[in-house]
Amino acid sequence: LTDSTEAGPSNWTPKLIDQFKRLRGYDPIPWLPALTGEIVGSRAQSDAFLYDFRHTLAQLHATEHYGTVAKVAQERGLSVYGESLEGNRLVSTLGDDLEMRRFADIPMAAMWSFGKGGEPSPQFVADMRGASSVAHIYGKPFAAAESLTSILAPWAHAPADLQPMMDAAFVNGINRPVIHTSAHQPVDDKQPGMSLHVFGQNFTRHETWAEMAKPWVDYLSRNSYLLQQGKNVADVAYFYGEEPPIGLQAQKGYPTDVPKHYAYDFIPPHGLLNALKVEGGDLISQGGARYKVLYLGGSSSDFISLPILQRMAQLVEEGATLVGSAPTASPSLGDVKDAFTALVAKLWAGEGNTVVGRGRVIASNDVTAALADIGVAADVNLAADAPVQFVHRKLVDGDLYYLSNTGAARQLEVSFRVNGKTPEIWRADSGTIADASYRSENGRTVV
Repeated sequence: LTDSTEAGPSNWTPKLIDQFKRLRGYDPIPWLPALTGEIVGSRAQSDAFLYDFRHTLAQLHATEHYGTVAKVAQERGLSVYGESLEGNRLVSTLGDDLEMRRFADIPMAAMWSFGKGGEPSPQFVADMRGASSVAHIYGKPFAAAESLTSILAPWAHAPADLQPMMDAAFVNGINRPVIHTSAHQPVDDKQPGMSLHVFGQNFTRHETWAEMAKPWVDYLSRNSYLLQQGKNVADVAYFYGEEPPIGLQAQKGYPTDVPKHYAYDFIPPHGLLNALKVEGGDLISQGGARYKVLYLGGSSSDFISLPILQRMAQLVEEGATLVGSAPTASPSLGDVKDAFTALVAKLWAGEGNTVVGRGRVIASNDVTAALADIGVAADVNLAADAPVQFVHRKLVDGDLYYLSNTGAARQLEVSFRVNGKTPEIWRADSGTIADASYRSENGRTVV
C-alpha cells in the first residue's frame, strides 16, 4: 500500500537535466535562473519554462516513484493499492494524482468523515472520482478508498452517521472501502481501547456498537459486491487540463460543469494521450470504458499543450466528438506557436459544430446540451431539484443502477435509459428484493 503523499515538494534529482531534455525537447540550463525568480527572455517565456519544469517533475514523480514501486511489487507477486495526493496535499510540483495512481492494481482515494447533516469536502469527492476514473480507464476492477477517517472525533460516529459518508463514496465509483481505523485491541481492561493517536473512526471490538455491527457490515458488503459487477457506464470523458490536479481545482468547490443526468470519468493527460481510441464514433479506453464525448472542462482547459491538442485532433479526425471552448494558448515553452494556432483554427473553425474528418467539435461549455444535440439520451432523468446521484453498471444480463438521495425522503419518478427489461429494487440495508412499479415510455423505463 502506498498511502497519501505527505512529503513536501521536491525539485531536483541527479538525472533531471537529461530527463528534462528527453521529455521537453530542449536544454533547461539557460532557463534555470527563472527558478530563483529572475526573468529570462520575457515574462511569458519564463512562465512557460516554469510550467515545463513543474510538468517534468510531475511526470517523473508518477513514473519514477509510483511506477517503480508498482513494478518492484508486481514482479514479486504483490498487488498494489495506490493513494496519492488525498485531495488536500496539493502542492503543484507534486504532480497529477490520477497519473500517479495509474500504475496501481487498485487505485485508491481518501474519504474523511464529516459532521451529522454535512457533506463530503469537494476535494475528497474529486479524489474518489479520480480513483474510480483511473480504474475505469485502465481496466482495474476495484476502486478503493481509505474510508471514514476522522480527526479529534474518537468514537463519535454510529452507523447512522456513517452511512451518508459511505454512500458518497459508492456514488462516486468506489467499490472497495478500506476502513480507517481498526487498531489492534490486545486487552479488555482498558476501554474504549487503543487508537491511532487522534486519527480514525475507530472500528474495533471495543466500540459500543461492535456487537450490533453486522447489519452495517452487511450493508457495506452488499453495495461493494454489486458495484464490483459488470462495467461502469459513463458517457463523458471529462478532461480537466494539464496543470492543477482535479483535487486542487475542487478545493474551492466541486466543478459545476459536470453533467447531472449523464455519468462521467475524469481523464488525465496520460490517459488522453495513450489510453483512448475511437470505435464507431465512441471513445474506447484501454480498460474498455466507452465514452460518447470528450469534454474540455475544469478551470485549466484554456491552456493545452501542443501534443495534447494534436492527440485531440487525431481522435476527432477518427470520428470522436470533442465538446468545449477553444484553448487560448499552450503553456509550454517548447511548443511551436504557429502549429498550435493553426490546429485551433482547424478544430474550432465554426461557432457551433465543426466537422473535422469523421468527427466533430462542438464549441460549447454545456456538455449536457451537446450530448442531447448529438442524440445521446440522458442516462437517468429525474426532477432538477432532486439531490440524487447515480452509478450505472452494465451487466451481462441487464443494467444495475445505484441511486443515492442526500436529501429528505421524497416520492420521485426516475426515468432510465433502459428498455424491454423488468426493474426490481434491491435494498442494501435489508437484502430484500422487490418488484418496482414502472411503465415503458419513449424507449425508456420510468420507475
